Amino acid sequence: MKKLPLSTILIFFFAAVVYAVGAATRAGVPGMVFDSIRESLGITAAQTSGISSAGVFGCIAFLGVSGMLIDRFGWRKVILAGVVLQVAGEWLLYTFTSLPVVYAGAFVNGGGRTIGYLTILKFLDTEFDRKYFSVLIGVFYIFSYGGTLLGSSPFESLATDHSWQTVLRWANHLTTACGVAVALCMLASARPDRETAAGTIPKRREPFPWKELLGQLKKPQCVAVFSCAAAGIVIYWSCLSVFGKKYLSDVCGADASAIGTMNTLVMIEMIFAGSVSFLCGNRRKVFQTIGCTMLAAGCAVLFAGTLLPGGTARAAAWAGFLLLGAGYGFTCIQISACREFVPATFAASAIAFVNFCANILIIALSQVSGWLFDRFKAADSLAASPTAFRLILAICLVIAVPAALAAFFLRDSRGRNISAEL
Repeated sequence: MKKLPLSTILIFFFAAVVYAVGAATRAGVPGMVFDSIRESLGITAAQTSGISSAGVFGCIAFLGVSGMLIDRFGWRKVILAGVVLQVAGEWLLYTFTSLPVVYAGAFVNGGGRTIGYLTILKFLDTEFDRKYFSVLIGVFYIFSYGGTLLGSSPFESLATDHSWQTVLRWANHLTTACGVAVALCMLASARPDRETAAGTIPKRREPFPWKELLGQLKKPQCVAVFSCAAAGIVIYWSCLSVFGKKYLSDVCGADASAIGTMNTLVMIEMIFAGSVSFLCGNRRKVFQTIGCTMLAAGCAVLFAGTLLPGGTARAAAWAGFLLLGAGYGFTCIQISACREFVPATFAASAIAFVNFCANILIIALSQVSGWLFDRFKAADSLAASPTAFRLILAICLVIAVPAALAAFFLRDSRGRNISAEL
């Protein structure tokens, strides 16, 4: 493995902490404080869901260009832009009460998170031996899903004693401090990136080979592997940021502890599943199939829980959320497989495309969820009826079941780049 200078390692560390804070923000707002935001801003459930959708739309808007920019110019030239956008967006979120400004903050924050995510993955792909990618991505996921875990039940607990705006302010102070540390480390380690879309940074820039990229993305096996990865992203993040906490409170009369446990399971899997895959000869397909099947099973169990009485519904909720967590936990392997189905020069672009498609569906599902919460609202209460959750979970099943079927027909890349064989 290549020896890295200390400054580069510190850049990774501080950038990963920045992303961890962003992940906590995404999980916590509005998902963990959904009804608190409705009351403090005086808005409907659909408008509250719009905060999540605005953040996801920011991800989509920046995914459209940031992956290609990172592939072309390298991670060092783009990483600080992500930090600045994340700080600015979070500041808008907690400072203003005007809904359009809150939406704008969520949008900008989502764009910053997207740039941070892709630059860190590009860092791992270019600074280390590529065969270790599935292992190293687990190191990054310590921060990524550690942040997500903090954004679930711990965020809810903090927001019980302090306003959600105060919690976000504290988070943004930490983001700013780490962003300054990234900038200082950048000054101490000025050097070109090891790899761009052309392999090295050329003296004369050539146009990005987007036609070649599109030709790769439309291959049937690429569509299948991308579908498997995207399904988990859509279902997990829609659950976490919109309907999961309300499902527990409205259907089961329970707190968010099941989501906290789900996120702990996700974090453990994200950290270690890549290493397990590596020790199994970099096998991907078996983990992809199990992961997608668990996602479908989790949605089915949660759907069944809406038909059951109190205590039994709580047991079904725990089982369903744990299945979702176990299935989504293999996303580190799903992402590793995605980059092995396209040429190495398009690694960031392929991952960006998967997240782009997933985020479009997250926006749609978030807005449909908010509309259903308003449409099937219990009398004299902010709670939604079980019918709303049945319809949401039926949509999740429509996403999860085809992905599970597609996984059975995938080729096993086994850590090799097989784009030329497709």
